[in-house]
Amino acid sequence: MKLYQRLNISDFLYQKIVEKLKREPNDFETYLFSAMHSEHCGYMHSKKYINDFYKENNYENENSGCIRIKDYCIFFKMESHNHPCAIEPYQGSMTGIGGIVRDVLSLGAKPIALSNSLKFGSLDKLKTKYYIDEITRGISDYGNSIGVPTITGETIFDKRFNNLPIVNVLTLGIIKEEDIKLSSAKEDNLIVLLGSKTGVDGLNGASFASGVLDENASRQSVQIGDPYTKKRLIDAVLEINKLKEITACQDLGASGILSSTSEMAYKGNCTVELYLEKVHTQIDSIKPEEIMLSESQERMAFTIENNVKAIEKFDKIAKKYELDYSVIGKTQKGHDYKVYYNNKLLCSLDVRVLCEPYLFDLEKKEIKTPQLFTKKSSLEKFLSMINDDNFSSKEFIYSQFDQEVQGRTSFSQKENSIGILYLKETESFIGLLNQTTFDINPKKAVYNAFMSSYRKLVSFGFELKGITNCLNFANPENLSVQSDFRIAVDELKRLSFLYKVPVVSGNVSFYNEIKDEKIPPAVTLGCVGVCENKNRIIKSKINKNDKIYILKNHDEIKSKEIIFNLLENKKVKKVISIGQFGLIGSLLKETLFYNLGFKISYKNYFEPYQKDYILITANEIENAILIGEIVDDKIIFDNNTFEKEKIKNIYFNKLTEKMK
Repeated sequence: MKLYQRLNISDFLYQKIVEKLKREPNDFETYLFSAMHSEHCGYMHSKKYINDFYKENNYENENSGCIRIKDYCIFFKMESHNHPCAIEPYQGSMTGIGGIVRDVLSLGAKPIALSNSLKFGSLDKLKTKYYIDEITRGISDYGNSIGVPTITGETIFDKRFNNLPIVNVLTLGIIKEEDIKLSSAKEDNLIVLLGSKTGVDGLNGASFASGVLDENASRQSVQIGDPYTKKRLIDAVLEINKLKEITACQDLGASGILSSTSEMAYKGNCTVELYLEKVHTQIDSIKPEEIMLSESQERMAFTIENNVKAIEKFDKIAKKYELDYSVIGKTQKGHDYKVYYNNKLLCSLDVRVLCEPYLFDLEKKEIKTPQLFTKKSSLEKFLSMINDDNFSSKEFIYSQFDQEVQGRTSFSQKENSIGILYLKETESFIGLLNQTTFDINPKKAVYNAFMSSYRKLVSFGFELKGITNCLNFANPENLSVQSDFRIAVDELKRLSFLYKVPVVSGNVSFYNEIKDEKIPPAVTLGCVGVCENKNRIIKSKINKNDKIYILKNHDEIKSKEIIFNLLENKKVKKVISIGQFGLIGSLLKETLFYNLGFKISYKNYFEPYQKDYILITANEIENAILIGEIVDDKIIFDNNTFEKEKIKNIYFNKLTEKMK
């Protein structure tokens, strides 16, 4: 077997590389192409389809996108770490957090919030419990240690994730717009590497994540996180990026030194020369290709003005935070990517060839999906709902995360399905949530995820201002997966333009398959809302005898205006959007939190993702339908009566008991 085949480059793609290069790459160059022309780095099956969402004067081709509040930018992005978590769940989840934090940090933004979207298999499987324990512990250990609060998230159980956990994580950061550092290299600068020593962990991580999962894959492909070094790195980078001598910053994620330096050169239209013997490494015996491809964590790359004073300033900050650094190269005029090792030229490539992989066309075929109906009584539906693991409280997971550190958290996941931060810099509030829905029809799934997020933010007084995403799919070489992907992306584009909501950043994760198993299309949206009117943020408790209304939603914009008016004038205590488990499920989750029950009489108790809103208030509400009231210790609807304590015990304790 030839080297390129061992490195997971297909014969077809290798030929495309040869055609663009106009020669065969040498062995060292083949290692570089195996990473940069992988699905993970090159987005070869998706790039044609994900660049024309609705945008609003954003930062193109950067590690993260943003929304603006006054003269501040709120950068946020979501990433997947699915393959690493399937092989080494603890380190996989830790380094997932580490990587996404670096994406906003590289722009100079201070990380101020984390969230996650976790998909696991059936809870009757021991392997699922192992994944839950290890992944939750990894997120907790890393996020808590670096001092960034995990303020919201979602957890979903489905047997199709038994061996394929999906771990999507989001970071949100804040920076004054004038202080932003971009990643385009400038000519005649030095390239400086800051942070941990380069080792052999995470080798071939990009190619590993660019194929169908092999459960026997080497754990060396999974990076090893170090949150205590990351905390120092965060503080150092925030200080370094304020230096006027720093001209660009880029994190070292997939493919390490290779991807960071080549992308900086590509974006900046300049030549890069690297001298690998200058890189600070963990071991002397590390090979040049390993130095290039290592995904050792907690590292950042900078371009800096080429003068003694600039290096002295950099050196002072690095020593302050006890971080290693090395000057590993320089930039020049041109388009070359040159790598040397002990004065030997290992490669000389046109950086545009290295950073422009072949892009595939995907088929799209609309498939009519059958409507499946099962006739059940309201009693049967209720019992099915309360025994569904997806309905039950996920407190045993989110209680492990520090939700209050930094002192910005107004509401956390303990109370709500969204996290709320107060930004003293802008005197405004940020609402953050994740939303994933599944359906046999990917168009319907994306619609439900988008509209559910929109309405949930509205119910808390927020305008949806921006979206990031994780598009998790199986093997893109499969025609049905291609169609599902394109249908999902097209629907997200349609909605982003219809509601004028920019999709500021995102991530695509393909090849989520193992043996004969594959995940369903899982489009996860990370949604950020803004509220600049503090009167809309209410913290009222609901009480016995409060009235329950339904606000019919005939028009999304008009309904939003009505709700905002009710919130601002303190006419309601709670506004509740209707989610996956319908009116009953949404109302039950809210009342159980306050140790209360309800008595209602309506219709469509269990229809998911209804457009209408539930209002809980002590007041009379005009133009809304009164359907019931809050009571002490009963759940009463449709001639069914349940003891609240029994339902409460199931809701709050069932998953904890199962995890034992």
